Amino acid sequence: MIPNVLKIPMPRSLAGLTLGVTVAATCVFSSSDAMAQSAEEKIVVVKAGHVITVTGEDIENGEIVIRDGKIELVGKRLEYPAGATIIDAPNETVMPGLLNAFTRYGLANYNRSGVHGDNKGDEGVILDEIDFEPLLSNGYTAVAWCPAGGGIPGVASIYRTAGPTEERLLDAENYLLVWMTNPSSDKGVWRGAINKAQTEIDKVEKARKDWDEKQKKEAEEAKKKAEQDKANGKEGEQKPAEPKPADGNGEAPKDEKPKEFEPPKIDPAHQPIVDLIQKKAGVKALIVLSGASDYLHAEEVLEDHEELAHNYYLRLGVSSDFHYVAKQLGEQKAFILTHGLIGRFPQTVNRNNPVAQFIEAGCEVALTPGSDSTFELEQYRTRLADQVRAGLRREDAIRAITLNPWKLIGMDKQFGSIEKGKTADLIFLDGDVLDLTAGVQRMMIAGEVVWENPERQASR
Repeated sequence: MIPNVLKIPMPRSLAGLTLGVTVAATCVFSSSDAMAQSAEEKIVVVKAGHVITVTGEDIENGEIVIRDGKIELVGKRLEYPAGATIIDAPNETVMPGLLNAFTRYGLANYNRSGVHGDNKGDEGVILDEIDFEPLLSNGYTAVAWCPAGGGIPGVASIYRTAGPTEERLLDAENYLLVWMTNPSSDKGVWRGAINKAQTEIDKVEKARKDWDEKQKKEAEEAKKKAEQDKANGKEGEQKPAEPKPADGNGEAPKDEKPKEFEPPKIDPAHQPIVDLIQKKAGVKALIVLSGASDYLHAEEVLEDHEELAHNYYLRLGVSSDFHYVAKQLGEQKAFILTHGLIGRFPQTVNRNNPVAQFIEAGCEVALTPGSDSTFELEQYRTRLADQVRAGLRREDAIRAITLNPWKLIGMDKQFGSIEKGKTADLIFLDGDVLDLTAGVQRMMIAGEVVWENPERQASR
């Protein structure tokens, strides 16, 4: 590793400096914009040897201007206020922070069966008692804690791996986890949960219909009475208002609110499935599969419920048979979460690169570690490099570990690439992301350096 020293140079003068044109964000600041900085704002400028933007071209000797934790400019020779904090990283590669999109890291595992959609993945989370060092040292700025158990155990919770405690929780209720690795039981649970959720919806709709009919009947009776009063010459007559009973303070109570429909309560355990059926924005299921047959069983359940938004988590093994359904997954434009394992076709010695196969078929793929062990966290980039050597395109590989995991959980507008408007959650590597000798040197969350390699610290 080549140690780098954190340098805070003298304020940079803007005199005679030409305007910088961004490469990734493709926009410029006027001099007045570049000079503007209130006392409350914090501006950080990262000057890196190499910037992996993900959505744009990589930038050699690039700069990233960060204002109050958000990326404002990306490019070369940019303008920024003289009082900005400079982070010099001339020998480092800077890229977006990673999301571990399917994990129980640091949490207890336990068995739970049936439908428990009201449970959250952060059940039992005590941030101060979890060692986040292995995650930070391997480039993870966030985790998606999934609920424990089988069947439909609950919804995932998204947390940052560092930063102020009050800012660590990003989303308490994200994807609904659905297991389909044992179809003999899981299939019935999934189908039964959908049917139960539909029953809950029907219950509310019937109550609404009954309420509407009651209101209509009361309105018709009132109209009929008014017509009778008019025919009997009593139109306009009013009875003296009866005094209203006083409340405990001796005051007459306020007028009652107009009647409003109060729907019956929906079973909390099935509320996420109700949201899926009703196409609530941002609600999706993540269906876990262990083999091609699991996919076919899951699709059979979904045949009559195409409205249910869902992605798949494929648990790859050395001899996985998902290649049998790769074409179907591609035709479906499936979004797949998996881990980068190079295997062999069943009963052969021929190597199988399923990730490249899925992408070629038309799927979007996000990668996550194969387990919560420290070893798997450390092997994450090694497995990625293996994928590239086995035919996966570099740009697809990088997108699969950066932007796509955030897209899976619906947060790709905020995280996952280095571009204007996104949160500055960044990794600093002392080499290329696919260089197995390169290590994480520091981690930045929302524009703040939250972790630094102990070896790097000792070298200063």
